[in-house]
Amino acid sequence: MTSKTPRERFEQHKTGYRNKNGHKLSSNIVEKYGLYLRPSLYNHIAPLSNRDEAITMEKKLALSLRRQRYAVWFN
Repeated sequence: MTSKTPRERFEQHKTGYRNKNGHKLSSNIVEKYGLYLRPSLYNHIAPLSNRDEAITMEKKLALSLRRQRYAVWFN
């Protein structure tokens, strides 16, 4: 879960973003292979109010996209 927009988070992944303590917060897979976002795949999802909802939605969406043969990773 993040306070960033999908576009801001994608840019963090692409640039290899590290927090102020030097911990890498970006995905190597996105950094290496990510080309662009597909808003049509996530724009229909309203903002979620808590972390548990976000984790559940992330898993549900990822599995749905995998069934459609998209390459998707999640924690």
